[in-house]
Amino acid sequence: MMIRKTQLENEVFNLLKDWCDGLIRLQIDMPDQSDFDGAFLCPACKVIHGRCHDAVYPLMCVADRTGDGRYLAAAKKLFTWGENMLCDDGSLYNDGHSAWNGITVFNAVALHDALVHHGYLLDAETKAAWEARLLVMSEWLHSRLVVGLVTNINYFATNACAMALLGRYFGREDYLELSRSLLSHSLEHLTENLLLFGEGKPNDAYTAKGCRPIDVGGYNVEESLPSLCRAAIELGDQEALGILIRSYRAHLDWMLPDGAWDNSVGTRNFKWTYWGSRTSDGCQEALFRLGKSDPVFAEAALRNLRLYEKCTHDGLLYGGPDYWRHGEKACVHHTFCHAKVLAGVLDEGLYDFERVPLPSDVFRGMKYYPEMDTWRIACGPWRADVTAYDFDYMTGGHASGGAMSLLWHEVCGPVIAVGAVDYSLHEAHNQQLSLKKAEHRSVCPRVELVKDGKRWGQHYDYGARMEAGEDAGTLHIHVDASLCDDRCHRIDRDGSCTLDYTFTAESLRIAGTVPKGIRAEVEYILPIVAERAAVCVGKGSLNGGPEPVFNLNPGFMGREYRVRPDENGEFELVITVA
Repeated sequence: MMIRKTQLENEVFNLLKDWCDGLIRLQIDMPDQSDFDGAFLCPACKVIHGRCHDAVYPLMCVADRTGDGRYLAAAKKLFTWGENMLCDDGSLYNDGHSAWNGITVFNAVALHDALVHHGYLLDAETKAAWEARLLVMSEWLHSRLVVGLVTNINYFATNACAMALLGRYFGREDYLELSRSLLSHSLEHLTENLLLFGEGKPNDAYTAKGCRPIDVGGYNVEESLPSLCRAAIELGDQEALGILIRSYRAHLDWMLPDGAWDNSVGTRNFKWTYWGSRTSDGCQEALFRLGKSDPVFAEAALRNLRLYEKCTHDGLLYGGPDYWRHGEKACVHHTFCHAKVLAGVLDEGLYDFERVPLPSDVFRGMKYYPEMDTWRIACGPWRADVTAYDFDYMTGGHASGGAMSLLWHEVCGPVIAVGAVDYSLHEAHNQQLSLKKAEHRSVCPRVELVKDGKRWGQHYDYGARMEAGEDAGTLHIHVDASLCDDRCHRIDRDGSCTLDYTFTAESLRIAGTVPKGIRAEVEYILPIVAERAAVCVGKGSLNGGPEPVFNLNPGFMGREYRVRPDENGEFELVITVA
């Protein structure tokens, strides 16, 4: 099937315009209050997000394409409001109560793109003011966001892009030289599977198992790789670009057939939104650009774009597929970040392309990723991840202990989807809360014991061991783990347990054992987010009926099964999809 350029342009533009209309509806109109006038008020967080003035670029893009002065006026007001975040050293604060200023790089790129593509819409005085702010931000980026700064890899990647763009814009060879250095440094952070590592501190760390800090389906694909590709193109570094294309192609293995980015095992998956990550920028501009040479990239961009569409309501991009249905508000951060990339898609230009399969459409069997101690499984209609990843990014972060962090079926999509195992405001200014506290709890499948208000679970065990095998089309993973607290400390008695996952084309069997001495205190908890998935308990007993559950991360409603082991300490469940 051929996708035509005009159809694709209309699809991208219509979504971008819808988002910009949603942003304008949230723009504060208080001309006598410069602290607020022009910013966006977030419906979910009830605050102004300090990075909202990144949206000057998408607003300028829509202004240019429609000729409607409302968008240009909104962009100007937003730029003026941005003065509230600008420090005397040229950096920007992340928020009114957040001193982090690495995010200056994102506003600099957005402002650059607005000026390059649509700056002629501005009068000379306004354009000069925009360029003056851009220059002071550029000087800060050149002096401070350099190798040696203790931060995640995405900031080196994004500043490689910013320095390449701003070096050309201002005619600064010193900027270009820093861009080359940051690009080279970032390319040193690729695993043997070509996954980018560095989303953790220190960003070059090894764990006890030899794992690396990787946010594969979040920051890597939505921020770092797009920025590095753009930097390589801007610098004319074909060798670096070739490496990055191969790396991006390796990351495409983590896109699910419905266009979602599987970040169930990412270090920063507390911000996983199923379509990407809460505050990164998105993948479409980079993927459509690479798609000119290889249509699999364009295919990935299109599928992810259509997932954005499904998660958009009333002009705002919601943080997960079930937010709207569950009555959650949309954080405006998602919209103003991802709108920048859609503007970039239109300004870069689109083309006809032939639809092709994604890697996940054709993947069969099992693949092991030692850099994340994770098995990826494809058996008939099933896709799954089982992980014992041991990078400690945060308390209650990504799943471990041989937990199944993702289960996906071609008929109904996600069946299990786990972000952070314990939701918390790790980045308080970049996350939101649910008012429906009774239903909001962990959606990680787990062996669990709760006593005296303290929880112990196998999904916290960074020391768990896994073995995998395949026999005549049946895939099997065996796990040996122990019950641990959320700091990975083992329970002070025999808390050993096993899990066995057996995949066939028709079903997934989950079986496990716990010591008889604790069997009466233990439950196996299985949250299921697909309405069409059925759960049959073979061993053990269901402890009450399935209860409704929801988690903001990655944003699904579901039902929670709780199974007590039998007198032998055994339990067994079988999942099927009608």
